[in-house]
Amino acid sequence: MSHYPGTVLMVTNPVDLMTRLFAEQSGCPRVFGIGSNLDTARYRHTLARLICVPVDAVRGHVIGEHGDNAVVCASSTTVHGRPVIVPVERIREEITLRPGRISAGIGRTRSGPAGAVVSALRLALGLDDGLTELSTLYRGGCLGVPLRFFAGLPQPCMPSLDEAEQRQLLLARDKLRTAYQAVREVLSHPSVSVRNP
Repeated sequence: MSHYPGTVLMVTNPVDLMTRLFAEQSGCPRVFGIGSNLDTARYRHTLARLICVPVDAVRGHVIGEHGDNAVVCASSTTVHGRPVIVPVERIREEITLRPGRISAGIGRTRSGPAGAVVSALRLALGLDDGLTELSTLYRGGCLGVPLRFFAGLPQPCMPSLDEAEQRQLLLARDKLRTAYQAVREVLSHPSVSVRNP
């Protein structure tokens, strides 16, 4: 699939790495991964449940990577338009444990990824305008960032980050960059065996 001019949404994990790999290998200029979208939805849902408000009242993002180094943007999160104290460690624990609980319960997710794909496609195809968190090529890597879509065109729309969140974002970027270099090394030397830890 060389130089495909359309839009590709990556669902396959590790989603941030696969998004970058597909974008660079295919030459497709519009490749997005849904990982940060799922993390953000889980964040908003968990915070709303913990503080007893409707999910629609919560505005906040999870960016960076879809994994252990995801950045919970607590400093810019609002509820009903007002700043809120976010129990970050509890939120992080719930976001981390949720996929395992889903696997143990029903064995798979049912609607989260599908909802993220439909929502992202509507934005990317210009059917809707709005803001969503997607993995994309950003500042020399591939990170989950908020993208504001207008008529199908994405524009990064980063929230303000406090110092701790900025450090976390750099850690996520560095982790993904190192992992991507390892993947590229394996691809350039197919005889190298890869062991799953």
